[in-house]
Amino acid sequence: MKITIFDLHFDVDSYYIKRDSIVDKIIFNNRTLYSKYEKISLSPTKLLINQHLNGELIVAVPLISNNRTNYIVIEYEKESSNRFYYLLKQILKSLYIETFYTYESSKKNHVQIFIPFEDFTLEKAYDIIEKIEYTMEFKANKRCKILPHKHFPKIYNKITLPIKKM
Repeated sequence: MKITIFDLHFDVDSYYIKRDSIVDKIIFNNRTLYSKYEKISLSPTKLLINQHLNGELIVAVPLISNNRTNYIVIEYEKESSNRFYYLLKQILKSLYIETFYTYESSKKNHVQIFIPFEDFTLEKAYDIIEKIEYTMEFKANKRCKILPHKHFPKIYNKITLPIKKM
């Protein structure tokens, strides 16, 4: 089922709800990862999306389906975000990426930047992510999270839906 939130479109058949305690334990590459997100194997409803937007619960969706993705997502802390945002904008422009959407995350004081791609293979997405990370390594001391991440299991490559357009 296709869901739309702001300018974003997701074609998903499942979603995740954030719980207060750990609901999943995954062993991956000799690491143990814990998740507070419970997978629901149904398509998200309009009511569920509205509850997320109202802050009643936190909903996440998978970024990867059949080794493909439609978005690269960069998430960073909001404090001193103007400087980081303009640097990131220049980095994306140097990579000929001119279309991206900026939102407030459901995580407190976090910003999400969604870079849309039409049915991208994971290999292409990982190549672009490496270029972004490499350029940021030299120009920014700000840490951010970029998804999908090739060193995480596919089930961990999910993103919380934004709550507000910036």
